[in-house]
Amino acid sequence: MSRFLAAAAALLLAACVTRRPGPTPEAQLDGAVAALQEGRIEQAQEIVAALRERYPTHVAAAQWSSLLAELLWRDDEAIREQTAAVRNARAAGLEATEVQSLRGRLGDLLFQAGRWGECPGPLLAGAFGADSERRRAFGTIAYGLPFVRKPAGPLLTEQRLLPGDTPEFLCGAGDRVRPFAIDTGTSMTTVSHSFAGELGVLAPQPAGEAIDAAGRRLTVEVGSLPRFTVGDIELGTTPVLLVDDEVLRLRDLFGGPERVPRGVLGLDLLAVFRFTIDPERGSVVLELPRGLPESESVQCVRAEGRCLVPLFVEGARLWFVLDTGASHSSLTAAGVDALPGGAGRTVPSFRRVRTVGGGLVAVREVRDLVLRCSEVRFQGVTLPVVPRGAATVFPVHGVLGIDLLGRCRVTLDRGRARLQAVP
Repeated sequence: MSRFLAAAAALLLAACVTRRPGPTPEAQLDGAVAALQEGRIEQAQEIVAALRERYPTHVAAAQWSSLLAELLWRDDEAIREQTAAVRNARAAGLEATEVQSLRGRLGDLLFQAGRWGECPGPLLAGAFGADSERRRAFGTIAYGLPFVRKPAGPLLTEQRLLPGDTPEFLCGAGDRVRPFAIDTGTSMTTVSHSFAGELGVLAPQPAGEAIDAAGRRLTVEVGSLPRFTVGDIELGTTPVLLVDDEVLRLRDLFGGPERVPRGVLGLDLLAVFRFTIDPERGSVVLELPRGLPESESVQCVRAEGRCLVPLFVEGARLWFVLDTGASHSSLTAAGVDALPGGAGRTVPSFRRVRTVGGGLVAVREVRDLVLRCSEVRFQGVTLPVVPRGAATVFPVHGVLGIDLLGRCRVTLDRGRARLQAVP
């Protein structure tokens, strides 16, 4: 028996000696990136979680763990993991610029989470290269904001939506009450330059570029809007982006309503609440977030400031921007490629699409689609294929606009969405 055990041990030892080494952490991270670019976020999570456990001091593993947490709306976790990436980078003796770049992203996350008192140092440390102007502006603005964003007022408020095709309701800035549109396709609350002057926005300064709902890069400024209220809820001094008036007129590729909003509430503020747009009641309800049951909702992804929801189209899971600011739903070229049958499903069409030059653009479209998301099912849908900027980390297969969302009661809470059909 002992000779058998000795022989078995010898074979095991030989196997260990001749076994090929496993993939490096970098190779595994490449696999996680590939999974993300195909929309397979669960697989990317598994890979990165295993790497973080096995290599707790690995800089890139901590950084990608932070990115995944941000994609899944877990702000505090994203900040913790990015802090770990900074700590690991310092311990590894990386160059100062690499450490400062990691600190800059930490500042971005702190600002996004409304932890403004903590973010100026990291933002200003990372204000170089392509991020120089933006981080310097946001870091400077943060000094005039509350230490943390803390809404005050009623635990629940219901506001009447104003008449029109775009969901709008009244908000306040000091003693001024003005309509703001609910725009889940915009990363940050935004006002036009003319509106900013009317509302008394303070200390506007150049902040580089931002990406709009159509994937276009826009030149922006950032400023502070004092005494801002959303319905009955007081937010105090709030950061806002400032853009040219023409930009807000072009935010909807298909033209949208005749009355163009001068200010839009973006995901930065909408994510603070559980909010429900109810077309049957003609209202929007804002309340404290408490999460949605997994059995009654879908997990969204927050990528490049846009809220993406999973739609199932003929068995394929596609990721669409949940965009209450878009009048029409559409597909991207990536969305066409992801459909069963791909480009062979498209037929020629011609639609009026807004461009900076005001031209007409011939497009293709895919007809007679069945879309399923959360609790709703849309049948016989025709989606035009329109160009938009390419996604860098996570795919964008299309846009779910108000033409379809207007048939639903839409609730968003802590990165989960529930869509319910209304009569």
